[in-house]
Amino acid sequence: MLHGGEIYNSIEVRYDFSVNINPLGIPENVLRSLRKNLSLLTQYPDQECRDLRSALEKYTGVPARQILCGNGASELIEAAVRGLHADSILLAAPSFSGYRHAAESQGCRILYHELRREENFALTDRYLEDLAQNPGLAILCSPSNPIGDRIAPDLLLRIARTCERQGTWLMVDECFLGFLPDEDQSTMRRFLVPAAGFQQFQRLLVLDAFTKRFAMPGIRLGYLMAANPEILEKIHAQQPEWSVSIPAQTAGIAALQTGREYMEKARALVASERKKMAAALEKLRCRVFPGEANYIFFSSEKELYEPLLQRGILIRRCDNYKGLEKGDYRIAILRPEENQVLLRALEEIIGA
Repeated sequence: MLHGGEIYNSIEVRYDFSVNINPLGIPENVLRSLRKNLSLLTQYPDQECRDLRSALEKYTGVPARQILCGNGASELIEAAVRGLHADSILLAAPSFSGYRHAAESQGCRILYHELRREENFALTDRYLEDLAQNPGLAILCSPSNPIGDRIAPDLLLRIARTCERQGTWLMVDECFLGFLPDEDQSTMRRFLVPAAGFQQFQRLLVLDAFTKRFAMPGIRLGYLMAANPEILEKIHAQQPEWSVSIPAQTAGIAALQTGREYMEKARALVASERKKMAAALEKLRCRVFPGEANYIFFSSEKELYEPLLQRGILIRRCDNYKGLEKGDYRIAILRPEENQVLLRALEEIIGA
């Protein structure tokens, strides 16, 4: 299975644009906390992640009893598929391959909602037609991966209401939502807790992770939120014992204590650099698809992957996504000086 971050090969990668993590890098207080707590490695981890879930409650506004932690978002996706006993799963195409892998590993029937290139691969009302097949589970990502566009809020709300009405579980993957300036007003976790003006959805699961937001993919730490703690207990029963290591719990707690200026600075950087890079790609005759996340999805008639790799630059080729084709690429937003290296290389390759 091909993912971003495939740096373990014989070619030296100096600039990795294939993984979409915070361009500011891992917060310094996380590194300090890991070094300080190395002696804890002699202990078994807390299987319930009590301190971490308490910190997540303060960070997300979702009660700790409604949060389940896991060894990355991928583990939680697979555990949810097993715990929900869904016989069929509705996936958008293209979308993250981990959803398909989880469904296939359990022998689930996969229903695909085909996104259209002529519609910029955006989710539209057509999705509701496929949702009418009443799958056991529907999985959506907002902002989407690999496109980077968010689902229209009114459409996502209608989808959630439809799932609630017909008894379909809906998992919304928000691993990239933290890079949007209006995260608090957009997150579906608002519908997991009783609040004035918000319907509480009992069939809704919201997925997030520390990987992208805090630039720590090597730690493997994600969390799943639900209105009903009982469904999380069923999913938790599908995880291995001691799923979340002590270093992961330590790093997660420290990350959640990082000041708000860390993400505010990251959002500003992503927005500014995204605009510049999109304009530069369009000038190079690439088709840039609309998006808001910390990465850009685009198409090029010229082969880019190998020529860039020869220059020590790794990007994500996307032709292995269902619904995409050769010439489709995704690049992360990194720091300005790194982005300039990529753009100069693209000018050399495309302009040649």
